[in-house]
Amino acid sequence: MEDNTTKHRMMPLVFVGLLLLSFTNVVHADEASDEFIIDGRLQMVTLELGETYEQTINVEGGGIVSVNVGCSSCQVQLDAGDTSISSSTSVTYEANEATSVQITISSATAETVSTSILVAEDEMHLEQRPSPDSTIDLIDSYRCENPSACLDMHRGNLQTILYGDYASLGFDAGAVKSDAEEYYGFEVHADETIELALHHASDSIRFDFYMQTETEEQLLDAVIETMTATNPNTMEDTVYLDIEEDGRIIVKASTSAPFSAYAIQRTIHDAQLTMTVDEGTSQFTQIGHGLSKSAFAIDATGVIKLSPVIEDITASVSLRIGDAWVAMPEVLVERNTVERIYVYPNTSMAMLSIESSVHWVDVALESTADGNATNDAPAYRPSSLDQSSWPILYAENTDGYSGELNLATMDTSDVYLISVDGWVDSEHRLHIVIDGNSPDLRGVVQEVDQDTMEVLSEHELSPDLFTYDMDLYVTLGPGFHFIEFFHVNDSILQDQNWGNDLQALEYSIDITKVTTEIGEEPWFAPSDEAKFWGTTVRWILGLGMMLPAIYLVYAMRKTRRNAARIGAMKQRLAMLTNLLDEGTESPEQTRKSLVRSLEAVATLPWESAIASWGEPQRSYTTDGTSIAVWNLDSRLAKSLGNWPLLVGLNTESETWDIAAFRFDAPYGQALSVEHVEPRLLHQGEEVFVDTIAKGTTIFLTVDLAGEATQVDVELNGHVDGVPRGMRIPTALTRFDEEE
Repeated sequence: MEDNTTKHRMMPLVFVGLLLLSFTNVVHADEASDEFIIDGRLQMVTLELGETYEQTINVEGGGIVSVNVGCSSCQVQLDAGDTSISSSTSVTYEANEATSVQITISSATAETVSTSILVAEDEMHLEQRPSPDSTIDLIDSYRCENPSACLDMHRGNLQTILYGDYASLGFDAGAVKSDAEEYYGFEVHADETIELALHHASDSIRFDFYMQTETEEQLLDAVIETMTATNPNTMEDTVYLDIEEDGRIIVKASTSAPFSAYAIQRTIHDAQLTMTVDEGTSQFTQIGHGLSKSAFAIDATGVIKLSPVIEDITASVSLRIGDAWVAMPEVLVERNTVERIYVYPNTSMAMLSIESSVHWVDVALESTADGNATNDAPAYRPSSLDQSSWPILYAENTDGYSGELNLATMDTSDVYLISVDGWVDSEHRLHIVIDGNSPDLRGVVQEVDQDTMEVLSEHELSPDLFTYDMDLYVTLGPGFHFIEFFHVNDSILQDQNWGNDLQALEYSIDITKVTTEIGEEPWFAPSDEAKFWGTTVRWILGLGMMLPAIYLVYAMRKTRRNAARIGAMKQRLAMLTNLLDEGTESPEQTRKSLVRSLEAVATLPWESAIASWGEPQRSYTTDGTSIAVWNLDSRLAKSLGNWPLLVGLNTESETWDIAAFRFDAPYGQALSVEHVEPRLLHQGEEVFVDTIAKGTTIFLTVDLAGEATQVDVELNGHVDGVPRGMRIPTALTRFDEEE
């Protein structure tokens, strides 16, 4: 009996001991490695099995704390004084006095929890909707003056990006009760667009919008409503209000729940001015809200190619023809598709109007001009052979000459002049090869009298049944002759409109000439002056061609000497940093010295080059290609605040084509390449290095702009015609050199 009693007494002690021996991981809010701050707000927390995330928030009396989570197996708990609330979706607390609120997020499994944390004061809003002629205090608004600075299509949406918590300008945050509707207002102007998106709701909530002028009021159709707490995993729909006249918007907030905290993003987009595109620009991006316009020069062969992303658009084009503006039919372009708009003849300028709630449209300006000309080949013969502006095919050189019968512009015939150069009474055998893409394409060659333009003979071109190529041997005299291409069906455009979807008939022209009869050679004895200048020019040209070779030899020898000198140095990057620390050289001088060394070090063997710079922070070798990356001293950046890198590449046993480096920030805002030495083409987060032959070593300095503190370095391109990509497995950390 005593043994049993002893056992019962020992059981609580054993249980308490097990609790003391158990270990629970706790992640606090200051451990940034487990939380993801996006746009200045905590939006995700990563929890391992058994971990919890904790955050303490101090609020004043009347303050609101609301936390929504999105996950599969998590719980969020809120503790404030004697109050403790737990939920798998949302917890909300309204403080009656200054207090500390403890937030704890836990999960039964390892997962990433999406979070939305609202901390705001419950603003005192109107309890009744004001009349249009009444005076009320209006709240401030966040304004986006330049759409390209507010949007980022790479996020997969076109919502305005706002930085900061829900108490920042641009968010309307507060709470509403079931028996107390609230009203507040803000000022608007004609032609503005109001963007509204619900970011946080702890329970059911509804927003209605009233447009008020000094004398009138209108309930707008737009409504923002949710019947439950918002899930941070889900992006709510965005609502846009188009403002037609000056006035104010009155917002009505209501709920069917006892209490609901909310945060709604509100952005005012200013009316946009017409964007003027520089002459010679072949592509640009048109971004905007509501209606945006762009104006650009374009000729009669121009094609406007529209590629909207994410959102559908309505587009219309007005063309400047002579002194008048002519409107083309309006078109609806679906997102992620391409629409081509063919301008009318005699066009000199275009005004492109794009309308949608929000849009991001890539615009390319192309041409339907035939051959190497800037205009379309005419569909008729010229009135005389003295036509310098007419498209001419020179029998001696037609490389790369191509054209098309563009049925979308009602083009069913192209007429060219064939120029045959030769002496009087000479004869020339021409081999004409036409590479076509359709069995409907036909051609005819006409030999004409050079004085009367009478057609002496005609030679037809018919396509091969399988390849659609056309082949013709013809003998012609010197001068100009005609070649015409036409559609075999002369009624193909019946019942068709301008800009139809009929496929263009493309072709390329290749002419080979063999002179079979030389004819009479004209000869004129050169004058003494011609002989003198001929000799002088030959000497000048000879010396001029020798000078580049001499300079090239000198430059190569100088590079080898520099390489030998630099190769003898080790830890060169550390030496440059020491020079900066000692003040011996300015950052500009040190940067120039580094850039001058890039080409010289690249002539060394790969291992010697690595040793010359110093141990790289990250390196990777695979399949005969090596990459190395160094963090440079921040003082070597071209612009203050940028992240300078040194990147090395060695292609020991393979050749890379269409190669490009990509600098990808794994977390946070994307990085962008701002400066590269040697000067290479770069855009966004990529640097294009084109073709790197086998056995080549190159070094680049790259300045990255952005707030990210880590970057993945990868190389993409083609090797032996096969796409290839390689990435350094470990991300490079920005402050490695300081650690």
